[in-house]
Amino acid sequence: MNAKTFRRLFGFLVLPMLGAISPLIALPAITSNFGALAWASVAIAQSVGAAGGVLVELGWGLNGPQRVARARAANQRQILATSLATKGVAFVVIGPVAAVVSVLLAPGYEIAAALVAVGATGVGLTASWFFVGTGSPSKIMITDSLPRIIAVIIATVAISLGAPLLVYGLAILIPSVASPVLALLMTRVGFVDFRTVRGRRILIAIRLQMVALSGRAVSALYIALPITLVSIVSPQSVAVFASIERLQRMTLTVLQSVPNFMQGWVGRAPDRELRLRRATRSILLNAIMGAAAGAVFGALAPWVSSVLFSGVVTVSFTLSALGGCMIFIVCVSRATGNIALVALRDIRAISLSALAGALVGVPSILLLSAHLGPLGGLLGEIMAELTVLLIQLWAVKRALKIGT
Repeated sequence: MNAKTFRRLFGFLVLPMLGAISPLIALPAITSNFGALAWASVAIAQSVGAAGGVLVELGWGLNGPQRVARARAANQRQILATSLATKGVAFVVIGPVAAVVSVLLAPGYEIAAALVAVGATGVGLTASWFFVGTGSPSKIMITDSLPRIIAVIIATVAISLGAPLLVYGLAILIPSVASPVLALLMTRVGFVDFRTVRGRRILIAIRLQMVALSGRAVSALYIALPITLVSIVSPQSVAVFASIERLQRMTLTVLQSVPNFMQGWVGRAPDRELRLRRATRSILLNAIMGAAAGAVFGALAPWVSSVLFSGVVTVSFTLSALGGCMIFIVCVSRATGNIALVALRDIRAISLSALAGALVGVPSILLLSAHLGPLGGLLGEIMAELTVLLIQLWAVKRALKIGT
């Protein structure tokens, strides 16, 4: 590995860590000042917003990085302009819906929940996927990670000094809206780059993303919405389930650095044979990383939860062990789906696996959490993710066999 490659990998490793740490800063302040009810409201709003963010993202994070990695500079700017135009239209429609749903489901702090939901939906506006494709981790820092960290730190200090919870909602919302604006400034995308996505062409561009979006949208049912699903059938379980959910999702955010780096690495391969060889290596590396991270998570999550949530909520060793298993499964499926199947041009297999995961996961989460509480919700998630992984492994194996 040469020095340039190492710097890129280091950048993609550090930035997700910063993104994962920033919400952690606020959690002790929220739970110690407002209690478990406020944490449950915030968690539900973030769950609803995360699902909305998947829709706003329109699948650009799936097929965009490898597409950008192969494009010339002028075409790269047009791709970014197209993505932000289409995402902007989606955000205007989906943001208010997320706010209303979170207000209806959250057990209290409605205004804060609405702001958090809209802000979390706005995360889908990010251009981080573009900088993954161009191999520019420093620009992710400037346009996305740093604004979020600064906003959350300010909100945490304000809450500790007696500010209302809605300050945290603003800390989620403002960076989400600022991120795409900063990306346009960093890439020098001008009005001329938006000429291909004016009027009806925006709708055409959105339609062209439907294949990539379909898998993302369906997967949101078992990735982004489990907290919301649990709140419907077992409201008393939300605080504990949201805690283990948040910890494992933050861990997965940090681990996202490796597949992020590999998306561009695979996409820049000059021929199909090398692309597939790199994709196969990425599956092995992500599996090793996932196994190690899952073991560490299983051992440390109970202690970390008692610190982060101020003793208001704690995670048992049973839940942490299952969370570790889920981390391993997701790490492998990120490589089989977002890297290998994208390299094989089999986006439909990703959508199929997501649909199967939703068909297994949604009823499992609802049924099991109603009877087993947080344990049941987590088991339902694992069943969904395992279904996705098995289908993707089958699709990769089939595609490689056909190609030989």
